[in-house]
Amino acid sequence: MGILTECVSQGFSIRSMKTRWGSCTPKTRSIRFNLELIKRTPECLEYIVVHELGHLLEASHNSKFKTLMDRFYPKWKFYRKELRSLPIKA
Repeated sequence: MGILTECVSQGFSIRSMKTRWGSCTPKTRSIRFNLELIKRTPECLEYIVVHELGHLLEASHNSKFKTLMDRFYPKWKFYRKELRSLPIKA
């Protein structure tokens, strides 16, 4: 079962962000993605989507969140490292 079947978002938006690739507000179940992701690989985009959806199940970056990431996107650490090496705003 994928992460999409385990959580429901109220919607998402795409906007220009200076310091983040994405963000999630679990209380309102809203997700925002950085417009700059269009310039990144599909795998990096997929990582951010899974990451933000994961916050609908676990708000903080604790061990439960990391277990969810391991389950739903096993290569997440690789793509996190890749994105951290790139500028957010080109």
